[in-house]
Amino acid sequence: MKTRIALVSPYTLPFCCGNSFLAERLERGLSRAGFEVALFNSGKDSPDDAVSFAPHLLHSLNADRPHDWLQGFRNQYTGPWVITLTGTDYNTWCGIKEPPPQILHSLDAADALVVFHEEACDDLKACLPAVREKLHTIPQGVIPLRQTCDPDRFRLHVGIEPESLLFLMVASLRPVKNLTLAIEGFATIEKQAPHARLLLVGPVLDEKEAAVILNRGRALQGFTYLGELAPDEVRRYMQAADVFLNTSLNEGMPGAVLEAMAEGLPVVATDVTGNRALVVHEENGLLFPVGDEKALIQAALRLISDRQLRKRMGSAGKARVLNQYSLEREISEYLGLYEDLLRTACMSARTADVQPALRHG
Repeated sequence: MKTRIALVSPYTLPFCCGNSFLAERLERGLSRAGFEVALFNSGKDSPDDAVSFAPHLLHSLNADRPHDWLQGFRNQYTGPWVITLTGTDYNTWCGIKEPPPQILHSLDAADALVVFHEEACDDLKACLPAVREKLHTIPQGVIPLRQTCDPDRFRLHVGIEPESLLFLMVASLRPVKNLTLAIEGFATIEKQAPHARLLLVGPVLDEKEAAVILNRGRALQGFTYLGELAPDEVRRYMQAADVFLNTSLNEGMPGAVLEAMAEGLPVVATDVTGNRALVVHEENGLLFPVGDEKALIQAALRLISDRQLRKRMGSAGKARVLNQYSLEREISEYLGLYEDLLRTACMSARTADVQPALRHG
């Protein structure tokens, strides 16, 4: 009989975001490894469906959003529980204040907690010593793109001038992504480099924030918002771009940055924990202080003016992904964690069966 794994995510495809892509990767990788996997969307599916599936192990993505859904399910489930913390569920409070009650409840109740990099692991250990023994670091992986495109032909197809130097941002439109900083910085960048272009791809998660971003973007000559695109289409834009840009206020481990690195793009990104885990300053990209528009402009202009630097950093990023962030490594490390938890659960069940007999004797 196959081991059954219930994956629970607040978002699933076709809605494109980090949680959706993580859920898809795990579902695909675990299925290939021989598990029977069911993926549940905590905003759409019923907990009763998960009860009927009768999993041997529960794995939820994000410690906050699925909380209420999981409460309904866990009333009828007693097996091991893994939570992957994805960033937004700890960045707003870790080291700053007490976690919200529902998050603290989940962290206490889970058997294992996964974060994407060591800095997050160290921060959580310092903030919540009670959960330090549960913490595990498993970096995200990247699914190889099935097909590559000819960048010049793709640019021609989508109407991007061959001589343009293309900056690409892939981010949902919401305040934490701080996209207005990129818009404001590009007002200066395009004056000094008229051939520079800024493309933004991503879904609207905050209507008010999106209105501000798009209104300011209209004042630029070289800004285009493409809306939400399918994952393979996003990767083709990455293959055709010259630089990847991230302006987030905080990150867990940005999958879009990983994918951009996999496609050989140098990265300009804010100097925050999730970005620091991927971007080594002066090696595969340039980091700048959060909210520092002047530093963003300087980094962008430096890459615009130095083609060899772009090529060197892009190659270094691609090699880093191949060596450290493969899909095979990600799935293998989750498999090892699952096996440990299931073995412990099995031993506990046997002990519980034996103890009444011992007492009776």
